Amino acid sequence: MARLNISGSVSEIPSGMTIQEAVSALGQHPDSFLFLIDGRPVPMDTVPPEDSEVRAMRVASGG
Repeated sequence: MARLNISGSVSEIPSGMTIQEAVSALGQHPDSFLFLIDGRPVPMDTVPPEDSEVRAMRVASGG
């Protein structure tokens, strides 16, 4: 299983689940985050590799 780190709160991502599905299952909006694996941005439809950590960084927009 991979791990999802959102603001220091770590959850497990079951095998075969995308980042988007995992974030949605936690009641969060995936569009509110930029996702990184090993410091590199990845699309939210990525199925993370086993034993990896996905770091979610909140993004802000507006004027």
